[in-house]
Amino acid sequence: MDLCVVGLGKVGLPLAVQAASRGVRVRGCDISGLVVDQVNAGCEPFSGEFDLGRLVKEVVEAGSLTATTDTTSAVSASDAVIVVVPLLVDDEAKPEFRALDDATAAIGAGLQPGTLVSYETTMPVSTTRERLAPALAEASGLKPGEEFFLVHSPERVYSGRIFADLRRY
Repeated sequence: MDLCVVGLGKVGLPLAVQAASRGVRVRGCDISGLVVDQVNAGCEPFSGEFDLGRLVKEVVEAGSLTATTDTTSAVSASDAVIVVVPLLVDDEAKPEFRALDDATAAIGAGLQPGTLVSYETTMPVSTTRERLAPALAEASGLKPGEEFFLVHSPERVYSGRIFADLRRY
């Protein structure tokens, strides 16, 4: 199985590492070239997750995890995509969709028939159905539920204990 994890932050990178350590071929994507370079060098780009540094090094050296800023290409070579891009809110507590919309456009451009896309970001109710599915369909030319599959699975892990939470859930 080939997996693409979009967003290599405090949740996305440990999730990518966990999958890679279980034998899944993972392509991690991030908009930060610095994060991508650090991951590809086998280095932990941030602290706070126990054992992340050692595990990143192991899965990169094993060839199970690579990182890129080219989300579209990574998606086109993957069977499943997990999106862990944060949805920020502005000063008035209104969702700011720019980062999620940009990631969705890049994913849609590389989406292949039969791919599963899972958004693991906390979002307002109906965002997946009413905003993301149409955007993926428009960018890919594929029909949701027929030619690609889409789910929403809100985060249930906590920074600093993600590996333990992934094992538990």
